[in-house]
Amino acid sequence: MAELLPLRFRMLHYISTVDKTNVDEIMKALKPEYGTEKQFTKEVFVEHLMDLKANFVIDDNDVVLDNKGELVVYYSINDEGNRLLKKYLPKHWQK
Repeated sequence: MAELLPLRFRMLHYISTVDKTNVDEIMKALKPEYGTEKQFTKEVFVEHLMDLKANFVIDDNDVVLDNKGELVVYYSINDEGNRLLKKYLPKHWQK
């Protein structure tokens, strides 16, 4: 897995590997790959998640309050997202 995928697509790929996840967990998981990039900000990640949801490839499936009283939204991939990955994800990235 030498080459980097576009960040949004890599986020979708990561979401496909877990039951549910939130923005902070995604950032932690992808930091080794993308952490030095200018786009590695929570605002960018949230925007990508909103776009993925608007394009019907992920669903928000849980919302909780963290210990600071802030909402934490959990996402999971749906059937359309899995179809998208199957069609466009390079073979060496596929499960």
